[in-house]
Amino acid sequence: MKSSRSKSQEREEPDLPTELEAAMAADCTPQGGEILLEGRQVEDANWVDGKAGLLRLEGCVLHRVRLAGSEFGSVTWKDVRLVGCDLANVKAHRIHLLRVEMVDCRLAGFAARDAEWRDVLVRNSDVRFAQLQGGVFRRCEFDRSDLGEADLREADLTSAVLRGCRLGRADLRQARLRGTDLRQSALEEMLVGVSDLDGTIVDAAQAMVLARLMGLEIR
Repeated sequence: MKSSRSKSQEREEPDLPTELEAAMAADCTPQGGEILLEGRQVEDANWVDGKAGLLRLEGCVLHRVRLAGSEFGSVTWKDVRLVGCDLANVKAHRIHLLRVEMVDCRLAGFAARDAEWRDVLVRNSDVRFAQLQGGVFRRCEFDRSDLGEADLREADLTSAVLRGCRLGRADLRQARLRGTDLRQSALEEMLVGVSDLDGTIVDAAQAMVLARLMGLEIR
């Protein structure tokens, strides 16, 4: 079945090199407080509880990389794919992502004060308790992921897709949800205001759930 989304709304996939050079341990060590990787494949690296002013990745693929508990001043990723990586409780002042895919990843407790994500896919991942208040998510897709109790207040999710996700206790109050596709997601106990849902795409069963959340009695 063809997508109902226009070309301008379709997510762009990462533009990755056909050949990637394996990263060495020294490549993953902060130099002058920065980690800069381009055109590299990183496997089974351990950056747990690390600290760096900048983590910049471009044209990279990461498999089973552990970043849990790390702190960064700025995170900038362009054309990056992460598979089976652990980013739980990562904290960053600024995180800008462009054409990034995160598959089978842990992002529980992930926090950023300034988040701007464009053309990002998060699939089959744990995003519970993430702190992304006020973030901007352009042409982003969350697929079969758990966003329970995530803080997305005042986030711009215009035309984003949240497909087959769990949104229990996720806070979307004052978020921009026009054109946001929530179909197939579990919305029970989601925190959202009536006016926030203007233009949001849901199915008939979800409309009944949202009506109950709003305190409506359906007879």
